[in-house]
Amino acid sequence: MPKSIQVKIVDHPDKLINKAKQEAKKNGIQFLGDADRGIIRGFGIEADYVLQDELLTVTVFRKPMLLPWAKVEQKVRTFVDTGASRIN
Repeated sequence: MPKSIQVKIVDHPDKLINKAKQEAKKNGIQFLGDADRGIIRGFGIEADYVLQDELLTVTVFRKPMLLPWAKVEQKVRTFVDTGASRIN
């Protein structure tokens, strides 16, 4: 079952996406998209993201069974590196 993670961003969207693409490349993760929407794939995780105004929504469609949702959410927040608080 998909799960969405929402994060309020503080960086400019283009800056955030460029930073995320660099981190993805360093970590062997496929990151395709722009400052509006895109997809993320790697290590058994498949997700997409939508960036609207100051809200980033990452929807995870697939993850390894043994990987807890809390760890996935932590990694998304670390990857985005916004220092924002949880929305949902």
